[in-house]
Amino acid sequence: MALDIQHSALKDFKRRVDALLRELDESEAASGKVGEDRLPRAHLGSADFKEAQFLYDSYTIVHDELENLSKALSTQLEGMGLAVHASRVGYANLDDAIKARMRAINAEAEKYYDPDRDPYADRRTRPTPSAPADGSEEGL
Repeated sequence: MALDIQHSALKDFKRRVDALLRELDESEAASGKVGEDRLPRAHLGSADFKEAQFLYDSYTIVHDELENLSKALSTQLEGMGLAVHASRVGYANLDDAIKARMRAINAEAEKYYDPDRDPYADRRTRPTPSAPADGSEEGL
């Protein structure tokens, strides 16, 4: 009985994840659409106007980050859907195409991961900028 409830909960969760993924893909936040409407540099004034250049550079950074966020979110939602399916049928019972897609999603998600932005990353295991990676005291 408990397994049936969990299976039902997982199916509902997968439906919600799939709906979110469809909604994202159809919205203006879809990874393909976010990058379509870039502001040309010339619309902000001459190249001699340093504040306009600063504004354009800032705009470009924010736009790039929004594109990355959209791609990462889409990838993670797809991965969650596949993970729910795998938990239901068992990883060993997945066909090779789904397993390959799961590996590709993992590789894609790792491209967007930045441990410096992760508040839960274990920073004790990474060397500090002033300390050498080998653990010696040189440079302290």
